[in-house]
Amino acid sequence: MVKPRKLSEQLQIMADKGVIRSTIATSLYGMVVGFRGNRLIAPGVYEVHAGQSAGEVLRALVTPLRQLVRLPEGRWAARTAKTLAEKEVCTSAEYLELIGEPEKFKTPGVPLTGETLEGYLYPDTYNFPPDLGAELVIRRQLLNFAKKTKGLGLTEKNAHRALTIASMLELESNKLDEKKLIAGVIENRIKKGMRLQIDATVNYGMQLWRPLFYKDYTSVKSPYNTYLKSGLPPGPICSPTVDSIKAALAPAQHDDLFYISLPDGRTLFSSTYAEHLKNVALRDKIKTEAKK
Repeated sequence: MVKPRKLSEQLQIMADKGVIRSTIATSLYGMVVGFRGNRLIAPGVYEVHAGQSAGEVLRALVTPLRQLVRLPEGRWAARTAKTLAEKEVCTSAEYLELIGEPEKFKTPGVPLTGETLEGYLYPDTYNFPPDLGAELVIRRQLLNFAKKTKGLGLTEKNAHRALTIASMLELESNKLDEKKLIAGVIENRIKKGMRLQIDATVNYGMQLWRPLFYKDYTSVKSPYNTYLKSGLPPGPICSPTVDSIKAALAPAQHDDLFYISLPDGRTLFSSTYAEHLKNVALRDKIKTEAKK
């Protein structure tokens, strides 16, 4: 990992380590092709080998190694941290520690009001050099969040609530119109004092992504478990996309209180428990027939 320094300083370090034989020869070549000794080397990881020509060394020092790292939507921070560690961008522990310190990351256009950065770490494909470090990764994600959410209407007053709802929508549907309908159900249930009963909140409380068993709904004692706790969970449960944030900010207006996803991809909505039970029966019938 190279720290920011002048080209002449970096060449001397490499000469001291035996990577290059002469700083003079390399510097002279650099002057001929336009690489001045006072040129700053950007921080990053570079690949330079003993025996390379002066030209190869200089070209390597202006091209830090990078890799595309996909941080998918719908992942909570611990899962993102694992990916970053596997790609050797930063350690998982460092990333998780820093997302618990939002006060260190005040960013224009990012209304940080939660106790952690969960929900603000925008999912995308990033071009990260190895060993970048968690702080720079997080700053890149926050700048991307500011860029992607500009003009959506997020403020310090509504951001935490909107992102909390958006994070649930992200894990419930991948269609914008459907997300808005589900957002309407969430708002309707909150108004009536009904528990949200969203499976993904139980998964988050467990910090484990797998199909739930019946016992999980009552055995997971977490403030995020919306089968046990009324109202919204304490904060976002994943990194939502723009569509989910849009839906959270503008939920559909209707009277529905229930919804259920069918194996064929459809989502059925209902305003009464009796209707909901019929939809549950339909789902179970489709599942049974699919096994035949």
